[in-house]
Amino acid sequence: MSISGIADINRLVCWFCLMLLADLGLAQDNLPNALDLYQTESPVSCSFAVVDQDPTWIYAVLNFRQKVEDSIWVAYSQAIEGFFQQDSILIQPSRQRQVLKWRFDEGYPEAVMITVGFNWKGREWLFQEHFPRTAYHSTGQVSLWQSSLPLLRSWINQGDSVQIQSELSDSVYVYYYSHQFEPARPPMTLRPNKGNGSLTIDSIYTLKADQYYTPDRQGLYFFQSDSTTTLGITVLVTDQYFPKPQEISDLTEPLLYISTRDEFQTLKQNFSSKQALDKFWLSTLGSPERARATISNFYQYIEDSNALFTSYKAGWKTDRGLIYTIMGPPLEVGKLLDGENWIYKNALGEQIIFQFIKVSNIFSNNHYELFRDKSYDRLWFNAIDRWREGSNP
Repeated sequence: MSISGIADINRLVCWFCLMLLADLGLAQDNLPNALDLYQTESPVSCSFAVVDQDPTWIYAVLNFRQKVEDSIWVAYSQAIEGFFQQDSILIQPSRQRQVLKWRFDEGYPEAVMITVGFNWKGREWLFQEHFPRTAYHSTGQVSLWQSSLPLLRSWINQGDSVQIQSELSDSVYVYYYSHQFEPARPPMTLRPNKGNGSLTIDSIYTLKADQYYTPDRQGLYFFQSDSTTTLGITVLVTDQYFPKPQEISDLTEPLLYISTRDEFQTLKQNFSSKQALDKFWLSTLGSPERARATISNFYQYIEDSNALFTSYKAGWKTDRGLIYTIMGPPLEVGKLLDGENWIYKNALGEQIIFQFIKVSNIFSNNHYELFRDKSYDRLWFNAIDRWREGSNP
């Protein structure tokens, strides 16, 4: 890459930060498109996470699914409470992973926006993530590690091990929940979820810090060093196939989003029946060919949602997973300091915006809530009709 090309990247990232800091309430049209963060089949991906130790760290890990043929200059920057810092790093050929991290010695700042950008394979790549204090739940300096890196996602497959680290104690409490959390409500539904009753602790363990731990059951595990607080870190333990749905029940449950009430009640009575699942798809789509194509697309979106949006519950059950599954990937993603906007277009070319707010949650630092509105009613039912007709998004 030429010197001028490196300078262009540096100017590009610098401009992003200046723009974000100039006005945190900018219109979507003025925001960089951060869609690269949600492209599951791209040759490069980026994962971000906060690691609550002393000091606090923010990690960004670039994973290249192909070996880098030539050196790449990656420009990265952090926008923090009215100022920004910018730097770049050279990724050498044949590297397939690059770890970037930012250190905060005096506690977690009120507002952080991280931007990573570079040119590769004839295009510009942009990965951007925000870490607002208002949505941050401290883990009490407990962290989970795999392969010498902090766990950058909120789930592991059953049989996988994590190393438990604690800065405050030699022992860690582990709480296990088998609770089945509800799927997201449609975007025009204003009433709250009914819930499944209170969240009951099924088991409590005490483990040594720095030991490796292999959870033996699927469900939610909460780790903390001080049981008198709400501080801690959570991991969702899934089946061996996750994020891909394989079990009949995992293939059936997401049909809640595109079935009628009566259809889903029938499916619920036969959650382990492949025959009932096949009957739904064939009776809804009308032909085996159309059913096969629709099934492939639908479950690919479920898998993508699981990979991208899993928090304390499977990604397809989250608000972002709901929109991603039914509407497909957005055309644009704008990262705001306390949330993000997803842009779609309807048949007339008019913009449709879904707004998500990042909020604090005891079990997750990746919890977003959709701004729901009655005006989504017709748009949503039209999208459901397209799935049921086989003309997917």
